[in-house]
Amino acid sequence: MPPSIVPMASLRDPVRYLTGVGPEMARRLAKLEIRTIRDLLFHVPRGYLDRRTVTPIAFLRPNQEASILGTLASIRLERRMRGRRDVTGAVQDGTGALRVVWFNQPFVERLLRAGERYFFSGPVQPFRGLEMHNPEFEPDEEGAEHRNLARVAPVYGLTQGITQRWLRARVADALRSLPPTPDQVPLEWRREQSLPELAEAFAQVHFPERPEDAEPARRRLALEELLALQVSLQYARMRHRGRRAARSLDRGAPLAERFLASLPFTLTRSQAEALAAIERDLDREVPMRRLLLGDVGSGKTVLALAAAVRAAGAGMQTAILAPTTLLAEQHAETATRLLGPSGTRFALLTAATPMKERDRILEQVSSGDVSLVIGTHALLERDLGFGSLGLVVVDEQHRFGVRQRVSLAAKSRGIQDAHLLVLTATPIPRSLAMTLYGDLDLSLLVERPPGRSPVRTSFLRADGIETLARILGEEAKQGGSAFVVYPVVEESETLDLKSAAAMAQKLARVGSLAEAGVVLVHGRLKPAERRLAIERFRSGEARILVATTVVEVGLDIPDATLIVIEHPERFGLAQLHQLRGRVGRADRPGRCVLLVGRGIGDVARKRLETFRRVGNGQELAEEDLKLRGPGELLGTSQHGFPEFRAVNPTLDLDLIEAARGLAKDLLSREGGPGGDARLKTWIEAHFAGADRFLESG
Repeated sequence: MPPSIVPMASLRDPVRYLTGVGPEMARRLAKLEIRTIRDLLFHVPRGYLDRRTVTPIAFLRPNQEASILGTLASIRLERRMRGRRDVTGAVQDGTGALRVVWFNQPFVERLLRAGERYFFSGPVQPFRGLEMHNPEFEPDEEGAEHRNLARVAPVYGLTQGITQRWLRARVADALRSLPPTPDQVPLEWRREQSLPELAEAFAQVHFPERPEDAEPARRRLALEELLALQVSLQYARMRHRGRRAARSLDRGAPLAERFLASLPFTLTRSQAEALAAIERDLDREVPMRRLLLGDVGSGKTVLALAAAVRAAGAGMQTAILAPTTLLAEQHAETATRLLGPSGTRFALLTAATPMKERDRILEQVSSGDVSLVIGTHALLERDLGFGSLGLVVVDEQHRFGVRQRVSLAAKSRGIQDAHLLVLTATPIPRSLAMTLYGDLDLSLLVERPPGRSPVRTSFLRADGIETLARILGEEAKQGGSAFVVYPVVEESETLDLKSAAAMAQKLARVGSLAEAGVVLVHGRLKPAERRLAIERFRSGEARILVATTVVEVGLDIPDATLIVIEHPERFGLAQLHQLRGRVGRADRPGRCVLLVGRGIGDVARKRLETFRRVGNGQELAEEDLKLRGPGELLGTSQHGFPEFRAVNPTLDLDLIEAARGLAKDLLSREGGPGGDARLKTWIEAHFAGADRFLESG
């Protein structure tokens, strides 16, 4: 049996206590998210310089991985076709010269100085002789007297004022000072997976004897991160289920049935199944914790409203928390259309709500006169108190932090825990969903509502306003409405992006579009102006809406048939998919046109081709994970969750699965006296702020 959890105080120590790290260097390390010894040891190298064998340039052969040591004779930045900027240099070592190239990495030029000696390590390719592509590099700081001690050296991500040599020394100091560290993974399991114990993994990932030794060590650290998160999630859920009960909402069933009977459409099979699961949860005295994952337009909002009506029928209130004013307003419009027959009173509360109206809403919510309040971050303000909060609905949870969710749930005034329903239309790969929402039960909406056809996606060369005006004019003549989406509001010289505002003005001046009508929507418009523009578009008075990604979440225009996306390479696939989901919501098929410029790179083109080919959100999310990795996938950091440093969800699917089972075993093993404190101490060693998460349930 593995040892019991013991405090790992040295892992939690601030990094400033290491030799050579004063206040200034600690500040610089913080820019790399390194604040503790644990952060430092989990700062996994991004590559390695194999300096055991330095090959003279004259002896290099095509298609080999090699390390060379020489003087950088020249370095320059070269502009290529399609906007690519490559850095090229020439290295000499006395036996010959070699060209080194970094493709589309212009920052490298600032890191190298002609006339200095460097180690370079990378693949040697035949091209006009030989050249080394995208090599790792570092200055020859150690000098000839240490060169015989050359080893496999880690190459870290750095920030200004920190060198590879200095950071390696700090990691070595941390490894030497680390006391015996208990390993929570059973020995037999580690042997089956060929993984080292934790202490050995720390040493091998930073200073491997051979480059190939680093990968098993990285996987062991990845497992530690996943295990820490899974233990946290399962522990929080275990504590949550052992707390005081929630209020059963079964008395609200008759009102909910009346609401469902009044709907002008029939629920899909997956909607009905998800609603049945939600109702079972709400009727129990254990607080619901459920994630409702569904594609854009799959019908999540109506299920949230059905749950809110059930709560109202049981005498309890519901809060729906949305990330943007636009999405909150969209939910309110849906509530206006659908809640009438049930008699459920609701209010909309956002930062744009006038003060007098806001005060009135606060009073109604506090007294219980309003059964449902829909809003943005305004719902989190201290002066908002509920008379009897029974259900919290969080839309697009990854845009909120754990602290915010806890803050809203705490407004139940301690009578009972509120039920929690989380909605998301962001395509999330199963591996990430298991990792990030492991404390929630999962319901999937897998069907499109009846009558909706797949949206056809195509490329179009961005050759100026004439092309854009032509396709918009054709759509308007056929009675359709079109979105034109831009990634930014203002001109950006660095990214060379067009402005949505400028394009709206240009389109409005095109003769063929004058009758169609053009409106502009972006996040900086005043609420009244935005509502007016959207209403003109919804009514058909204006057929063209130019917007930023404010339409990504929450703009529901059933008659929209075309969406044109400028600079699609600037968006993630998940974002593009949500944008595409804004059209084709009625009986007419939808089209998505990607305006692609000449400067687009090969990687971006591959991503966009994947988007054109794949229409299913879940399948697209898996492709996005492979292409971009977990950090960029959701477009924002996972507030309240630890930042993964060693985990690669594409490579570590088996570890994600394993961590759930290992966490369950660990929790059962630590169920005796003192186990609760040991668990919290161990979890705290792995990520700061865990106590808040553990208390959140």
